[in-house]
Amino acid sequence: MISFFPTPYPNELWYSVIARYHKQCGTYSWQATIEHLFDGEQRVNVGSLFPNETIHRIIAQLPDGFMDAEDIAINHTLLPFLMRFQPTEKKMGHLREFLDGQDMQPRYLRATRKIKPRSLRYCPKCCREDINTYGEAYWHREHQIGLMPLCPRHHCRLRDEFIPNTRPLGAQYLALDGKEREKADFSKLPYEYDLTKTLYVYLIMPFENSPVKESDNLARAMENAGLLSEDSIRKQAFDTERLYAALKEKFGPEIVTHYFGDHITKAHALRQRHFNIYSAEEYALLSVLLGLGPGIIFSDVKEPLRLEEQMKEMAASGILCSKESAARKLGIKADRLLPYARRFGIDPFWQQSGVVKEDRDKKTYAVTLNLSPNELLELDAFIADMGMGAYSHALHYFLETGMENWKKSNGR
Repeated sequence: MISFFPTPYPNELWYSVIARYHKQCGTYSWQATIEHLFDGEQRVNVGSLFPNETIHRIIAQLPDGFMDAEDIAINHTLLPFLMRFQPTEKKMGHLREFLDGQDMQPRYLRATRKIKPRSLRYCPKCCREDINTYGEAYWHREHQIGLMPLCPRHHCRLRDEFIPNTRPLGAQYLALDGKEREKADFSKLPYEYDLTKTLYVYLIMPFENSPVKESDNLARAMENAGLLSEDSIRKQAFDTERLYAALKEKFGPEIVTHYFGDHITKAHALRQRHFNIYSAEEYALLSVLLGLGPGIIFSDVKEPLRLEEQMKEMAASGILCSKESAARKLGIKADRLLPYARRFGIDPFWQQSGVVKEDRDKKTYAVTLNLSPNELLELDAFIADMGMGAYSHALHYFLETGMENWKKSNGR
């Protein structure tokens, strides 16, 4: 039985709680604390940023109800962030297994793993606030997300505290001391605020929240950004070369190479679209690149497709235009106009080649208009601006809109 143990502070890393215990109990060495807490076992995994057996072993030595293993796992480790993109049933199963006493050693699914210097990270302003509030500073779990550039609370740059030796972190208990006197650095790159916000939301949203595959919002955002393959109208396959180039332009080659490797394969992109890649960092980078809010891919509300909305607006306007003009206004090739209309369930609103039977059977009349030179110039400018292919298109448009207004004014 342990005679006392610190109560975790808000968002305190589990390792930090044990480091504070080591400092407060006054033992002369790390080994003495290990002996006291873990019966001298040297390979305890207390340095892990994820739930492990040390939580169960310490709780077993505390009075009943003093500490809850589920609370520690969800609120004092990076478990919610690590498992954010796993299906709800799968992540809840992992949590149940951990609560039943099984050790948890989750792994990131990344295209590459670049070895970085071992360090813990902190925010000088958080240190100052912690001391003013609690009398001591502590390691915050959100600061330990490797891709996190800024403190989510103060938006200043996070600092690295490098581990001073080659010992595993679990074999030494390093308290966060004296950092409150450091000056905060508020410099930031253009994307870093949005990236910080996205990563933090991934951490703190309810543990059970997982992306909604049915809304397909990642692919819809890719389509709005023009990052689909040119011939991809129904399958909506990512253009991986353009996507990789856009990521490098936004975030720089070092970050992109670390998380995506030296290229993105079509198979990897397909798995990403269906959320079979579990790396929260990859989705954070994609979301920031596409200008998505952190919660969009977790929503069952579909992101509007800009092309679909534009086509519906053009169809509703009643303006008859040429196929080439309609395609040019929409920013697509003319031969893709009809396939897109079919995909969105929109009737053709442009001049069709050939004449259907019912139009061929209609009786038609020729109309002559006498216009002044200025009127003709204005009509030509109107036709060009509206993308119409002939004077008859303008006459049909004026007739339809004029008749509609006349009917309204006469109550018809």
